[in-house]
Amino acid sequence: MILYQTDNSREGTNNDIRMYFDFAYAPHFHRDFELIYMVQGDLKITVQGKTFVAGEGQMALILSNLIHSYESVGETRVIVHVFSKDHIPGFAKLVADKDVLTPVFDCDGQVKDFYLGYCIQKKKRTTLAMKAVLYAVCNEFYEKSTLLPAKKDNTELIHRMLSYITEHYQEEISLEKMAQELGYEMHYLSRVFSANVKINLRRYINLYRVDAAKERLINSENGIAQIALESGFQSIRNFNRVFSASTGMTPVEYRKRSHEKKT
Repeated sequence: MILYQTDNSREGTNNDIRMYFDFAYAPHFHRDFELIYMVQGDLKITVQGKTFVAGEGQMALILSNLIHSYESVGETRVIVHVFSKDHIPGFAKLVADKDVLTPVFDCDGQVKDFYLGYCIQKKKRTTLAMKAVLYAVCNEFYEKSTLLPAKKDNTELIHRMLSYITEHYQEEISLEKMAQELGYEMHYLSRVFSANVKINLRRYINLYRVDAAKERLINSENGIAQIALESGFQSIRNFNRVFSASTGMTPVEYRKRSHEKKT
């Protein structure tokens, strides 16, 4: 399943920096840029089906709306910096409608030190400092990367469809109703979704609801029936069937196993 990260698709003021150990993440995409700095180890980065490796000390920049995933090779420490392209409109304009030969690049030592200093010193992360450091790093990327014309696609429509699912997954979603609200013919929406997300719309909705149910099973004490309804399933029977097909266990078994791991 390809995850649509709504929190990283809001643009505007997003500027989120986190350190991860043994970093791995399933295929996902979002509107904001994502900058990777390898503190330790090697990381496999897959972007639009192509895999690259970033080694210790290297950086990688994932541009907007590209499906990407991560897999650590051994022990890793990784800084992941997700930021809105609104912070660096000049650079965003240069790479608009562009693809890149490889997202991995070697950053100049002084620029790298400037960036790491910004990441470490939280109290000095002012707006001006943020813009300065992002422009410095993105200039390195631009100077050392081979940019290619991006293939035309239906990214904006896919964003709208996935946002619709995120907002309405607790309700009964029909392709006809979605098409009416988005202003498209429903068979066209179905074809676009399947071609870009690689699974059909109904299966994606079910998987999204299963993920929502998993979160509730782990972090709430609500009963199975209530969680099924909160997650958008119309009956316990359908919930159990879809959940078991997706995870290989019933919701009760999943909750029990998750709680056992915590103790």
